[in-house]
Amino acid sequence: MKQIIISVGREFGSGGHIVAQKIAEHYDIPIFNKELLEEMARKEGYSEKALEKYDEKPVNFGFMPLPYAGGNIPIEQEIAMKQFEFIKNKADAEESFVIVGRCADEILAYNPNLVSVFITGDRESKIARVMDREGLDRKQAINKMKRMDKIRKTYHNFYCRNKWGDSRGYDICINTGKTDFDTAKNMVVECVDKLKERSE
Repeated sequence: MKQIIISVGREFGSGGHIVAQKIAEHYDIPIFNKELLEEMARKEGYSEKALEKYDEKPVNFGFMPLPYAGGNIPIEQEIAMKQFEFIKNKADAEESFVIVGRCADEILAYNPNLVSVFITGDRESKIARVMDREGLDRKQAINKMKRMDKIRKTYHNFYCRNKWGDSRGYDICINTGKTDFDTAKNMVVECVDKLKERSE
């Protein structure tokens, strides 16, 4: 197993991106999150502003769709499909990487080197983290958590058969309210390393 691909789904405030970053640093491989947008903007000719606006956003059928591939689909879906294609091309080129969100747990499920992870957290630890990170009061933090998780869930479930956050759709699920980020990273690394040993 020379190739390493780790997909990280996450609840808002769970620290999923931090865990993903630590995993990428451990293996010295790229992480694609906002970095994916920057690379896509360069290669596909999108503006970074447009990608950020529609990235991981559910389809809004209230707006006029844009032409795409001989048909008409909303811009959110156009960007999502381009991202999925981009991610698949990276995987098919045998590149190793960590990918945050973007339905990678299902988009890359065909790849035997994929390890899919979902990072959750207990409510209070997530609220405290969002309040501290974004300078919000408790009510604002709760409202933002609900809004962001609804967006992520709707986006994922539109494109995927496996439901967002359902443990049956992931190889590893970790509650960061019960452990620290380094331990969460080590849990994923241990799983990946054991898969590498079996394939060698």
